[in-house]
Amino acid sequence: MDLARRVTPAVSRREWAWVLAVALVFMAFTTVPYLLAAASQNSAWRFGGFLLAADDGNTYLANMGEGARGAWLFTLPYSTEPQRGVFLYSFYLFLGHLAGPNHDTQVTVYHAARVIFGVALLLAAYRFLAEFLARIRQRRLGLLLVAFGGGLGWMVALLFPAGLFGSLPVDFISPEAFSFLVLFGFPHLALARCLLLLGVLAFWRGHGVLSGLALLGVGLINPLSVIVVWMVVAVYLALSGSVQWRRAGRASLRGAWLRDLRSALILGVLSAPIVIYSIYVFTADPVMRQWNAQNLLYSSSPLHYLLAYGVWLAVAVPGWWVLWRRQPGLALLAGGWVAVAPLLLYLPIPTQRRLMEAVQLPLTVLAVLGLTVVLRRLRRWLMPAVAMAVAPTTLLLWTAALLAARVPAEPAFHPADEVAAFSWLAQNAQAGQAALSAFDTGNVLPAYAPLVSYIGHGPETVFLAAKQPRVAAFFQSATPEADRRALLADGRIAYVVVGPHEHALGDFNPAAAPYLRLRFEAGVYSVYEVVR
Repeated sequence: MDLARRVTPAVSRREWAWVLAVALVFMAFTTVPYLLAAASQNSAWRFGGFLLAADDGNTYLANMGEGARGAWLFTLPYSTEPQRGVFLYSFYLFLGHLAGPNHDTQVTVYHAARVIFGVALLLAAYRFLAEFLARIRQRRLGLLLVAFGGGLGWMVALLFPAGLFGSLPVDFISPEAFSFLVLFGFPHLALARCLLLLGVLAFWRGHGVLSGLALLGVGLINPLSVIVVWMVVAVYLALSGSVQWRRAGRASLRGAWLRDLRSALILGVLSAPIVIYSIYVFTADPVMRQWNAQNLLYSSSPLHYLLAYGVWLAVAVPGWWVLWRRQPGLALLAGGWVAVAPLLLYLPIPTQRRLMEAVQLPLTVLAVLGLTVVLRRLRRWLMPAVAMAVAPTTLLLWTAALLAARVPAEPAFHPADEVAAFSWLAQNAQAGQAALSAFDTGNVLPAYAPLVSYIGHGPETVFLAAKQPRVAAFFQSATPEADRRALLADGRIAYVVVGPHEHALGDFNPAAAPYLRLRFEAGVYSVYEVVR
């Protein structure tokens, strides 16, 4: 077995045509619920653009709005503290430069990017699979598993709708774990994963510069994913060096292993600046430091991950032995990636879940080899059984989105009168001014108007735990006027938005307050300007 043997596998034009066709059909499949939601709009409800993680989707549109106003530095649209802006997460700022300030245009550009980068991800995934899988049928099976595959979370969702062990199933909440969530909802993650796969392939081919540049692009979108690749490359170097040392001693570490080490150092140097800058920002900038501290994405119980990947692992383990006999170097790369993932999952950082990035790809390689080589005699019943185990989560998520698209309701849809209030603010308020509202209203507002919400997003509203009770008290009539005035001053509030969510907090009558002046009214929604 030769660890140094690296023959570039051929992918014919006919194969690429098939992959492109499948990618386009699949992305059309993911777009159907969004088109239905757009068609479901009426005079009372407007579609906000998102059927999955709408609260995060509104933050993306808020960032696009900043880009539309010419910004290239990222600021939190849900924190009214003074911010200097940082050069991070520029993906949506760039989309905003392309889309302009109109909300509907921004949603259109967002989903165009989702389709384009979704297709790109599937193409890159196929090229990654082709590096490991010799037969076209194996590659095609792998691509379908990447696109449609999930875990057994659908069983948990049906049996425990409120979640299990304090969490929903991994394949329902973690786009890092499975690709369907990425393709269905997150264009920035699709581009980052596409570049990540190309970076890993470039490293394997010995092109350290290309790998480093690809990972630099990944870092501009998701710096943590760069660290994942660093760990995967380090584990591969350790495993391959150990194997070669045992076989032939120190002399064996020359040649291919040294080339790998050189490529690893080059990719590390090229991709490190953005990671170092990110660490500096999240350490030195007080607002960003607090945001990072609140951005809690802890990994779920190990049982959730066992349910997510148990079926895959059952067929992947025998598949690894096949790859080890055929291409031991690739076996160490894929196996090391899968093996290090559980360790990354529970590192002592608040964003543990992010470190599962793209592990589905090497796991798919091993699973396909297990199904098509080791267990091929059982394929008549095993293939349908595996499909029935891993596909229902995708179908369940898609069906749930389809149902949500048919019936206008929050959070996917927004009342037309609320949108009218936001439109008035977009036309009359100054960009960057602060608005006070209930949390749910505050989440939507920056997606429509160039204002900053006092509260509106879990991680992105810094010191949310202290701010939320003050907002609730503001809308209660028993609260002393001095406390209300203090909140308006502390938050640098220019406007107060009042609607059903605010009325639900208390019976305060803003029309009776001498420091609030009514500027706009539509239905049950009102906008008051703070009089200094």
